[in-house]
Amino acid sequence: MTTHFNVGGISNYILTLSKALKSKGLEVVVASSGGDLEAELDRYGIPHRKLDIRTKFEFGPKVLKSAFRLSRIVKDEGVDLIHAHTRVSQVASLIASRMARVPFITTCHGYFRKRLRGIIDTWGAQVVAISDAVKSHLIDDLGVDGDRIALIYSGVDASRFSEYDATGRLNEIRAELGLKDTPVIGTIGRLSSVKGHKFFIEAMKDILAKRPDAQAILLGSGEELPRLKKLAESLGVAGSVHFYDSCANTPRFLSVMDVFVFPSVKEGLGIALLEALASGRACVASRIGGIGDIIKDGYNGMLVDAGDSKAISDAVLRLLSDSSLRNEMGRRGKALVSERFTLDGMARNMMKLYEEVLGRKP
Repeated sequence: MTTHFNVGGISNYILTLSKALKSKGLEVVVASSGGDLEAELDRYGIPHRKLDIRTKFEFGPKVLKSAFRLSRIVKDEGVDLIHAHTRVSQVASLIASRMARVPFITTCHGYFRKRLRGIIDTWGAQVVAISDAVKSHLIDDLGVDGDRIALIYSGVDASRFSEYDATGRLNEIRAELGLKDTPVIGTIGRLSSVKGHKFFIEAMKDILAKRPDAQAILLGSGEELPRLKKLAESLGVAGSVHFYDSCANTPRFLSVMDVFVFPSVKEGLGIALLEALASGRACVASRIGGIGDIIKDGYNGMLVDAGDSKAISDAVLRLLSDSSLRNEMGRRGKALVSERFTLDGMARNMMKLYEEVLGRKP
C-alpha cells in the first residue's frame, strides 16, 4: 500500500520487494493511486488495485474513502496482511485493518515530523526501519518502542546492472543520450530540495574549471527542475549539465557514469546509491542519515558534509584523476551490495517478519 506508483525510491522499493516475494511463493497485491510503474507490475504479473489516495492530508476524505475501498479489497481477495509505505497510506491501512480484522505493518523510508503521531499511532504491529539511522529516528524523535522496530536493509537486484558492460554498448548509450566520450558525473533522484541537487550543480562549476571536458547528468523529475536549470545557466555550466526525466531503466544511465554523486541533505538509506554501488560506480555521498550504513569513507566511496559543494567537487576531481582509486572503490562498493544489501536477503527477512506478525493473530 502506497500513495502513488510513479518512479521513485518508495515505488522502486515496493516493485523489487513484490517481485522477490512473488518468486518465493507469496501472493502480492499492490494498491495505490497509480503511476508510471504500473506497467512494470503488469510485466511481472503483480496485480494493482487503484485507489483515489493521491493527497498529502493524512486525515482527509480521500484517505477515509480509500480505507473503505482497501478493506473491501482485503476481504474480497483474502489478504492476510497489509504493508503500508507512506504516512498517508499508513492511516488508510490502520482503518482498513480494523475494518477487515487483519494486521498491518509499515516501513519507515526516511524522516517524519511528529504531527499527530504523538496522539494517533499509525505504525502498525511492526515498523520496518531501512537503516540504523532511521531506527534511531523512530525511537528518539517519534517515540516508537525499539521492540516494535525491525531493521531490514533495502536490497537491490544486482543482476540488472550487468547487461551494459560491453564497451561498444556504452558508446552507443552515450550517443543516444547526447553525451560526448568524456568523463560523466551523474546523480539519480526526484528533483526535490532534500536531494541536494543544487550543491551538485554548484560543484560542477569548480569541476569544469579543472576538467572542462566533464559532463553532468541528472536523472529525475520534480518541482525543482526550473530552479535547477536556472541555477546551471547562472553559473555558466548549462552546456555541460544534462537533465533527463525519471525512468525505470536506471542501469542504462548508471552504465555511462564515471562517478556517481548522492548530495542529499536528508536520506533514510538511498536506493539510488545502492544501485550505483551495485553497478560498480565510484560514489561521492553526503555524510547523513543511513548513508553511513553503506559508505565507509575512503574505502568503498567518499563522504562529504551535506551542502558542501566544494567538498563534492574536490572528491569528484580526485576520483576522475585516479582511475585505479575509482575502479577499486567501485569494486568494493559492488562487493558490499552483494554481501549486505541483496534483494533475496531483504525478501527473506521481510517474509520472516510477516510470519511473526501473523503468528500473533488471534
